[in-house]
Amino acid sequence: MEKRGKLQPPASHATTGERRALLVQHSLAVKEAANAAADLQPGEDVDGWMLLRCMDIDCYDRNPRVRTNKRYADIRASIEARGGLKDALSVTRRPGASRYMCYFGGNTRLQIVQELWLETHDARYEWIRVVVHPWAGEADVISAHLAENENRAETLFWERARGTALLKSELESELQRPLSLRELSEHAQRCGLKLHSVTASIYLFAIDYLAPIGLHLTHESTAAIRSRFGCLEKLADALNLDPLVRKSAFEELVADFATEINAVREMDDPPRLGKDEVELILRRMTSQFAVLAQCTPAAAERAALAVASADRQLPDSEIRRLLCEPQPCDATSGATDAVERRAAAAPLRTRKGWHARTRVRLSKRIADFANAFRLSDCVRVDPKLP
Repeated sequence: MEKRGKLQPPASHATTGERRALLVQHSLAVKEAANAAADLQPGEDVDGWMLLRCMDIDCYDRNPRVRTNKRYADIRASIEARGGLKDALSVTRRPGASRYMCYFGGNTRLQIVQELWLETHDARYEWIRVVVHPWAGEADVISAHLAENENRAETLFWERARGTALLKSELESELQRPLSLRELSEHAQRCGLKLHSVTASIYLFAIDYLAPIGLHLTHESTAAIRSRFGCLEKLADALNLDPLVRKSAFEELVADFATEINAVREMDDPPRLGKDEVELILRRMTSQFAVLAQCTPAAAERAALAVASADRQLPDSEIRRLLCEPQPCDATSGATDAVERRAAAAPLRTRKGWHARTRVRLSKRIADFANAFRLSDCVRVDPKLP
C-alpha cells in the first residue's frame, strides 16, 4: 500500500483470496471523511460527501423564513427517535469563509441537532453527513432555500416576498444592471421556483410599501391594496401632486394601521387580513388622497373606480373632471360639496362685495392653481370658514 492509499500491483502468483484481501486493505487506507473535510481549503470545495461536526455548520444567515417552523417539535421528536440526523444536509461556503452553511434548506434540522448536542453531548448528534456544493453565488443559495421552503412546509406570503426581493437584489448585483420582472421570473423558473412576473410585482410592492404589516399580508389582500394604490397614483399624476408628499402620506397611513393591528394580534402566528380590514385600508387610502387632492372622498372613489374599469388610459382632463365634478345627490360627499350646497341654498350675501358662490368658485380656482404648480401641500381648504 502507498501512503495515499493507492493499490500496489499484486504479485503475478497472488491467489484470488490475496487479491481480495489487497482490495479490502486499499478501501481501509482511504482517508476518513472528517480528515478530508479538514484538509479542504476555502475555494477548493467540490461536490461530494463528508462528515462535519454539527457545531461547525451555520444556518443560512439570509434565510427568507422569518418565523419558527410549525413542524419544529415534530422534526425534533423524529430526530431524537432515530438517534440523530440520518438524512444528509446540503452545505456550501462563501469564498474565503472557513465555515460551512446550509445550502438547500435544512436550517431547522441543523438547529435541532445543535440543540440536542449541546443538551446531551451524545455522540449520535455530534457529526452530520453532508453533501458539499461548490459556491455558485448568493442568488443561487437564496433560490435553493426558497425552493426547499416551498417543498417542505407552508411559507407565509411575506416570507416568499422577502425571498423574491433578496433574489432580485442579488441577481442585479451579480449582473451589474437592473433586472426586469420577466427576467426575474425566468431565472426563478430555472431554479425550480414557480414565480410569475405579476406575482413578483405584488411581492415587491409589499416589500416597498407594506412592510409594517407584512406578516399579516396575503396575496389577495396585497393585490387589492396594490390595485387601489395604482389607481390613486394615476389620479395624482393627473393633478401633478408631489410624489414625495404622496409617498410619505401613504407610509404614515400604513404605519398607523400597523400600530392598530399589531396591538391585538400575535406576530408569531399571525391571522390573515380579513375582508373588512382590507376595505378599511382602501377607504383610508381614498380619504387620504382626497385630502391631498382637495376633493371629496366620494369624488376620489368615483375617479379611482373609473380608472380601474377603463379599457384605456383616461386623459388627465377626464380625471380632473371626475375629481372636480359636484355630486349634489351623493349623501357621502365631503366638506367641499357641503360648502357648495350651503352656498347655493343660502340667500346671496355680500362681504366686501363678494357673495358666497363667488367665494366657492375662487376657492376651487385656487385649488386648481395649487395642483397645477404642485403647491397643494401649502394650501388647505377649511369648509368651516367662509
